[in-house]
Amino acid sequence: MSSSLVIPTLNEVVGIKKIMPLIKREWVDEIIIVDGGSTDGTVVEAKKMGLKVIRQKTKGKHGAAIHDGFEHTDADVLIMFGADGNNEPDEIPKIIAKMKEGYDQVIVSRFSKTSINEDAGLIDGFGNKMFTFLVNVFYGGHFTDALSSSRAITRKAWNEIKLDDFGMTIVYQMSIRGLIKNHKIIEIAGNEHASVGGERKMHRIPTAIKLIKLIISELFWKGC
Repeated sequence: MSSSLVIPTLNEVVGIKKIMPLIKREWVDEIIIVDGGSTDGTVVEAKKMGLKVIRQKTKGKHGAAIHDGFEHTDADVLIMFGADGNNEPDEIPKIIAKMKEGYDQVIVSRFSKTSINEDAGLIDGFGNKMFTFLVNVFYGGHFTDALSSSRAITRKAWNEIKLDDFGMTIVYQMSIRGLIKNHKIIEIAGNEHASVGGERKMHRIPTAIKLIKLIISELFWKGC
């Protein structure tokens, strides 16, 4: 079972320097940095570390980079991970271990009973729980974090859900369409640390509007 770790970047040179040395190369078969047009030296630093870097071609934020990275590789297991310091590198081998048990998606929850969240404030935390609750109600899920961007999906499941959201809300669509397709999905507990470097890429009001639209529009997705 081959695995590819896809890391989207946009001006994340600080995160690249701090986080990438903590990721052991033997954990995965391939690491791909998908850069969305950084101007702070992110690409130079990544290449200096010997990392494979591709330029994002699809228009959009975050979701477009994930899409391009997943489509660039033919690995059996596709893993997304952030370079901003939010996620813990040792999540990666835990995700892979769970995927080997036969799951279609493994999601690292930042809001499980044992999670420590240093990044989401009161507003973001409430928003996440509300939109996760709505996914559970509308689509029959049992998530605690439907918006986590630390997750893995099999190549087969990725091809089946045919995502067309190339924004920050791609992970929400992954959760919803995974439920529609009756995929075998499991959450594992994780923590979210404060971001290091870079700029905040998630803007609350536009993102909330997009999430509301997704909740409704996905009801009409036929999955074909």
